[in-house]
This record gives sequence, structure tokens and C-alpha cells, in this order.
Amino acid sequence: MTAYPIKHLPAEILPEGGSVTWSVTGNGVVSRLSGGVAAWAVTDAERWRKAAVPAVLAPAAGGRLLTALVAAAYVLLFGLSSASLAWRSGPGEGTDWAGYPVLVLLTALPLWYRYVPVAAVPAALLVAGEAVPALARPGDLDRPATAGWLLVLAACAVAFTGGCARLRARRRQRALALAAAGERRFPLPAGTPESDGRRGHEQVYLGLALCVVAAGILVEGLFGEPTDSGVPYDAVGQQRVALVLLVAGTTFYGRGQLAHRAAWRLHGEPQPALIVGVRAGADGRHWVCADADTRSAPPLIACRPRKSDTRERTRLLGSGSAYGVGNGHHDIDPKHEPFEAVLYGTLAEGDEVVLAYACAEYHHHHEMGRMYATVTTTPLRPDRRHGLGPWEPADGAARQEQRLREGRERMARYREAERDAERRAEERRKNPPPPPPRQPADDSGSHRRRGGCGSGCGSSCGGGCGD
Repeated sequence: MTAYPIKHLPAEILPEGGSVTWSVTGNGVVSRLSGGVAAWAVTDAERWRKAAVPAVLAPAAGGRLLTALVAAAYVLLFGLSSASLAWRSGPGEGTDWAGYPVLVLLTALPLWYRYVPVAAVPAALLVAGEAVPALARPGDLDRPATAGWLLVLAACAVAFTGGCARLRARRRQRALALAAAGERRFPLPAGTPESDGRRGHEQVYLGLALCVVAAGILVEGLFGEPTDSGVPYDAVGQQRVALVLLVAGTTFYGRGQLAHRAAWRLHGEPQPALIVGVRAGADGRHWVCADADTRSAPPLIACRPRKSDTRERTRLLGSGSAYGVGNGHHDIDPKHEPFEAVLYGTLAEGDEVVLAYACAEYHHHHEMGRMYATVTTTPLRPDRRHGLGPWEPADGAARQEQRLREGRERMARYREAERDAERRAEERRKNPPPPPPRQPADDSGSHRRRGGCGSGCGSSCGGGCGD
């Protein structure tokens, strides 16, 4: 049994009984759907794409830039500077606890910018509030320390500017998608996987566990007793271990909370809906396009549907005569061209959406297939590079004819195999194989037990057989 996505949506998959009309253009069959669900126009999708942040401030690119700035600042401040004593207040004063929270925030900036931008904005302000007073005391800093604090300020500027730009781009893109979808709202389709009860929970619990462990380590270092010589307790080792745990734990926790809130918003109320195109990549990601017919429409935003979040065969949409030549109800290879789907929810990175589309299911021994509704719930990813090349529309009539021909050939082979099996069974019934010959019984053992010598003479005297 094999299932393939259907190029154009049948009317039965639309909410509230929409209808479908068809028109043929130079590029092939184009669907026109109505019934309250708007199609995402290419011009509207292009405005949505232009509302995104510049590529240099994208999550991945901005995160790499911040990683380089923070790493260079660490080298200058704690490796090359003689004025900085690496988390110590001064000689003999023990571990520096006052500046430790700023170091945690500075280290977390790259990860927070990429995965939790709403937390990166206030963190950048707090770190900058520590860097500015440090630079205001030039007599206490050497050149490496000054350069290090300048890099810290540069990282804060990038994180603050990029974080604000990303949050603003999300609001603009949501507004543009809502305007394209119109004012109508629809309940999620039947069979939609419920993700609001589990999305992000594992990350939240993991983040909390890491933070609790880090807190325990810091408490141990904070209340460490001085040495016998009176030198204050050195808790730099505990601070370093706790730093890694805090950065990882807060990132997991924040990312899980955002995912859970996105799932809760999706399932909590009726959602806008748009007709979009979806194309699958070789790496498992699915890319949302403006539609499934415009070859010049670029992929816009990605998702990675998981098998646990996908429900197949939620509704029977049609079979047999539903596959008319030229009506667009032919299956395609989703890696070669996009297919139509109804997208429920808002369109911005970090949001969660529902994709409803039709699949054709072909059984091995049937010529015709059946169309079923498939529903998947998936978060939207902030990916930019898709790696998808240009595509050409498949000839639906030729593909359908090939599919039917292959089905007839499979059916003929199946029937021929059944007839061969019946003939062989009939031949075995009429000409059963002869029974195997009976083997003579071996009495040598019993003869020995009766005291015979084993030569067959029957004597028990030990020498009557002439041996």
C-alpha cells in the first residue's frame, strides 16, 4: 500500500463544505477554491517574505555572529588582560559573586538570540549596563580589557537590535497573514493531533532540572568555608560548571515554554485558514509556498512534521470516478513539486500550524485508489536555506494513466499467481504423492537384552553359533 499527496485539494477537505472550480492555463491545471478559505496570493506572500528580518540578523546567522563576539570578548577579558582577574574581586578576596550574573547573561546571549529572542532583549540591556560603567573607568583597564568590553557592547547591540527586529517582524508577518486569510475563523479539522498537552514539556522539565543542579552547585560554592590559612574559599570551579548548566537549562526552559504557548494558542480557539503550497525537502523539512502552481514562488518558511504529529486517513474524500482526467486530483512526488494544503493558524517563526491535505492511497492489487484526508500539526522553523531547485508540473493525465496501467499489470500478475496456485493444489489433490516406504524394525537391541550373542543363532551358551 502506497500513499502520495494529491496535487490539488478536493472540495471535501475544505471547512464548511467549500466548492472547487477549475480553469486551465498555459502552465497546466489551476485550481480555484471557494467556500470561505482564501488562497494565499503570490503578491501577498512576497510582502510577507519582505517583512522578515535581514539575513544577517536571522536566528542562525545572528547566533553565529554573537558567538564570535562573545568568544573574542572572553579571550580579551580573561585571557589577555592583566587588569581582569577572571571572576575574582581581587587578590585574597575570594570569588567574585557580584559580576557572576552578568557573565551568565553574556554567555547565554547567542543561544537566547537564536531560540528565545524575547529573553535576549532584556539580557542585552543588563549586560550593557555593566559594560558601560566598566569603560567609564579607563584607568582601571588595559588595552585588552578595553577591547573586550567594547566587544561586549557590540554583542549587546547586535542582540538588542536583532531581537527587537525579529519580534517586530513576527508581528508584521502575522498581521499580513491574517489580512490575507480574511476575517473568518475555522475550527481545526477532525482528527487533528492535539499537541498543546505535550509540546515543549520535555524541554521545560529538562531545563528546570539543569537549573536546579546548577543552583545546588552554586550554593555549595557560596557557603564554602575558608581554608586553614584564612584564604577565602575559591568557588571558581563551581561557577564554571554552574555557568554551563544555567545557560543550557534556561535555553531549554525558554524554548519549551514558547513551544507550549504556541501549541496552546493554536488549539485554544478557531483559527484563520489559507490555501498554500507545500513542498518536501530531501532532509525531511516541508516548505510552505504561496501556492502549488506558480513555479517562481519561492519557499517561505519551513516545518518538520513528525510521524507522531500526523494522522493519516482521517476521512475518506473520494475514490473511483473522483480521479477524472484533468481535474487535478492526481498524485505527485512532493520532493519534485508542491501540493496544495489548507494551513490553519498564523504564519511566523515559532508559531504552530495545522496542515490538512489529501493523499491518494493505492493498494497493490487494485487499479483505482482512494483519496483520504491527512492532518499534521507542526511548529514553524526560522530556517532560510532550503536547497530546493526549480520544478516542473507533472502531467496528471499521463501519471494517472501510468498508475492505472501499473495497477492493471499488478492485478494481472496477482490473478495469474492465484491461478497457478490453484492448479498446483488441484494436481496435488488428484495425484497425491506415494506414502514413504516403511522401514523394517531393528530387533538387535531386544535380542541382546534376551541374552543372544548378536549373530542371529539364538544361542545363549556363548559359543553355540560357532564363533
